[in-house]
Amino acid sequence: MGRSVSAFGNPGVLPCHTRRLSQRGFTLIELMIVMVIVAIGVALAVPTFNSIIEKRRMTATVEEIASFLTFAQSEAIKDNEEVTVSWFSPGGHNANWCIGATEGDDVCDCRETDPAEDDYCEIEGNPYRLTQADFVDMSFEFMHMNPAVGNFSFDPVRGIVADFSSTEIIDGDWLFYIHSDEGSGRTRDYELEVRLNITGRVHVCTDLSRKMRIGGFAPC
Repeated sequence: MGRSVSAFGNPGVLPCHTRRLSQRGFTLIELMIVMVIVAIGVALAVPTFNSIIEKRRMTATVEEIASFLTFAQSEAIKDNEEVTVSWFSPGGHNANWCIGATEGDDVCDCRETDPAEDDYCEIEGNPYRLTQADFVDMSFEFMHMNPAVGNFSFDPVRGIVADFSSTEIIDGDWLFYIHSDEGSGRTRDYELEVRLNITGRVHVCTDLSRKMRIGGFAPC
């Protein structure tokens, strides 16, 4: 059979302008459009990513505090001895707050860092305290305490709360609240409250007065 001849008289050969079109790449304008679209996508994604980090940081903090209190309660029951929890906050937005616990009815000082001192916070010879540096490197306080300085004990028989320095907390107010960094409009987008009732049960809820709530927590 004979070879077919193209309309241009040259068998199997594409015309010049067709070859040029098949080899054409992106123009500068097309590349700029793609870059603008990518930049818009990144700009939209950054706030969402920051929001995820904020929520995860706050969730991890309240889980650690709840675990801290639950362990102190269980130690009181296990050893049949009171465990006293205390905390300190200088007020304002100072990051130098702390929470501590120790065996017996003596109140330890969570600011004390020398194990040789009598007011050092420890349980069974192990340091037992929390500070802001354990959670996040921030120059301002992201947790507030009510009252700013206080303490209570877990009863060794039933693990209930005893000798509370401020009875208003037992009546349903918050003990600690943890808030996110200041977001849009210089307001905090998220807040979680740690509450404690007379039975020693720790309850965490999300404050609906903020812009957004954190899923998985009941509203306060």
